[in-house]
Amino acid sequence: MTSLLRNELRFGTRALLRDNPLSHWRLRALQRNEALTRDQIDALQARLLHKTLQTAIARLPCYAHIARDFAPAAAADVLRRAFPIIGKESLHARRDSLYPNRGDKQPWQTLGRTSGTTGTPLTIFRSVESLLMEQAFVKRHWAWGGFRDGMVRATLRGDLVVGIGAAKPPFWFWNRYNRQLLVSSRHLTEAHADAIIERLAQLGPAMLQAYPSTAFTLAGLLARRGRRLHIPLVFTASEPLYPHQRALIADRLGAKVMDMYGMAERVAFATECEHGQLHVNPDYAFVEIVDDDGRPTDGEGYVVGTTFHNHAMPLVRYRLSDRTRWLPGQCACGRAFPMIGSVSGKFEDAITGSGGAPVSASVLTFAFKGLENIRKSQVAQVGPASWEVRVVPLPGFSYADQQYLVDNIHRLVDPHVAVKVVVKDDLPNTAAGKFRWVVNEYAPDRSHTECIAAMPATPPSSSS
Repeated sequence: MTSLLRNELRFGTRALLRDNPLSHWRLRALQRNEALTRDQIDALQARLLHKTLQTAIARLPCYAHIARDFAPAAAADVLRRAFPIIGKESLHARRDSLYPNRGDKQPWQTLGRTSGTTGTPLTIFRSVESLLMEQAFVKRHWAWGGFRDGMVRATLRGDLVVGIGAAKPPFWFWNRYNRQLLVSSRHLTEAHADAIIERLAQLGPAMLQAYPSTAFTLAGLLARRGRRLHIPLVFTASEPLYPHQRALIADRLGAKVMDMYGMAERVAFATECEHGQLHVNPDYAFVEIVDDDGRPTDGEGYVVGTTFHNHAMPLVRYRLSDRTRWLPGQCACGRAFPMIGSVSGKFEDAITGSGGAPVSASVLTFAFKGLENIRKSQVAQVGPASWEVRVVPLPGFSYADQQYLVDNIHRLVDPHVAVKVVVKDDLPNTAAGKFRWVVNEYAPDRSHTECIAAMPATPPSSSS
């Protein structure tokens, strides 16, 4: 089968499943939730959480000992009292009790996979309903920026739409079912950039859907050519979006950048509104922020989520590696959706400075200001207070640039950290097409005890 025919079948089937009257009905229902008051949102969450907990008790052996005779109004209290916080390690260690059907996927379910950037990929069972709801939530976010079905969009993510070895255009595929140009991020290089830029200029999409790193790479290619595109909206997701990336993307694409926070486990979903605030979607999941000991905190803590819409495998109080904090107040957008601060990204990729304290990736971006001869970079922690800055250079990159970068880090970030600049031919993306700009390879002991001990060693089987 040719790649063209394969893409036609793939995206035609996807459009049939995801873009139909039922999916449009789901979107309209979600949009009505934007007008709810805080009390109405609390009542909606109670009903959705109650349904998830009832399903988890009935289908997952590890929760079968929990009594089911509680009302929706008590669901949040039951959640915190009876359900321990779990994590990825729990799912790997106790697949027979934390997965439905003793860990065997049913034929009508689909598999979701985490990218495995921390070395431990994971598979999640998903229901068809959860796939439809995910699309509805994404489209609700797009509507916040003014994008509607029928408008032309471009996508620059990890889609393998042409062979990696392709040496001449097209480096894209036109999905006629959704008026979508899918561009191969593997071909977003100096050698092929002109063809991709010309195709995007010709298309004039109303929106670009991208990873922060791929949109930033495109913006850098435009900057080096002294060019700009006019794409009104750029929706980013799946990676941290850093200030230096946002600034260049907005400048070179003429875009309003709106970020989204989500994950393959689908236990939390936050979307940036028109006023630049990141809102947790309270009709997507029940989200908590907890400290190192699992207690609720108003300060920075770990994101813990309980899914509402994937009853094929209800994840309950699943702790992510991401950290953020609740923000007080009411957003000017008028939605009563709670606000959070910027999400720090995976804790495993946080790096520390000379005093052992975490260093914000956003702060690191200041060290790169004024450097024009870098195509790609990565900051890696390789030892205690020891960083390696990997650079893919452009013509003109010199020892003076290296020294300027080191001086910037010492002047703007940490004066005592050891810094080594290493010139690379390339810095590869992950298998999912993502790029890790900050990575911790030192791997000190960061283990956190999960509450598995709170579960019975051999929970009884569910009778349902």
